[in-house]
Amino acid sequence: MNKSLFSNNTILRFISSVFLISISLYCIIQGGLVLLIALSILTFLISYEYISITEKINTLYLKITKSFLNIIIFLLSILSIKLSVLFFIIVFVLNLVQKKTFKTHNIFVLLGPIYLCLPLIFLYNIRMSNSGLDIILWFLLIVWLTDIFSYICGTYIGGKKLILSLSPNKTWSGFIGGILIATIFSGIYFYINDYKALNGFLYGLILSLFTQIGDLFESWIKRKHLVKDSGKLIPGHGGFLDRIDGLLLSSILLYTGYIFYGI
Repeated sequence: MNKSLFSNNTILRFISSVFLISISLYCIIQGGLVLLIALSILTFLISYEYISITEKINTLYLKITKSFLNIIIFLLSILSIKLSVLFFIIVFVLNLVQKKTFKTHNIFVLLGPIYLCLPLIFLYNIRMSNSGLDIILWFLLIVWLTDIFSYICGTYIGGKKLILSLSPNKTWSGFIGGILIATIFSGIYFYINDYKALNGFLYGLILSLFTQIGDLFESWIKRKHLVKDSGKLIPGHGGFLDRIDGLLLSSILLYTGYIFYGI
């Protein structure tokens, strides 16, 4: 073993994870207004962290204002997709003409609202559908199992690094272990619920893989801007964006499957 199972960081991660998962499950099961408020708060938090990463903005007021604009995009999408698209175009133009204070290329700033808002919009729409609760719980368990066992396998098995330039702590053992456990869970879940187990394995494999890719994508954004963590609000984890980075990309894939293939 590379580290003690009961290291301080591991204990902090465990306590934080239990707390956040408990809140998430409560809001998802409640649905409706409770979920809408929770996702609005989450939109603000990850927007604030993303803006802090990708832009050299020292003014707290401007960071908060831009984060609230993303909340408006999210809420408008629930009321009217046309209004949401119109407001997104306005935000896009505002970002386009904003004073050039970006750390790297402004493509990160321009695509920020899509990267942050679209996945949460999709997840809310799926949850509020007829079979949405079952789908979301299955999906979140895949994401959580991928993250948990990637950390466990990577930490306690170790081995060759996955992509050292993006994330020095990620290993092939963690990458494969997370996908393997999530895929097995998905297949068993489908079998227990009288669905085709083969489909469960396939969907689990794809979603878990994209969860890992989403994690690496956020790591790439941070490395481009010379940032280690998106924030410090979650003990043992970093920021909220660090916790849901894999979910952001995989939820887009989930929604695509939901719309076109009836997942």
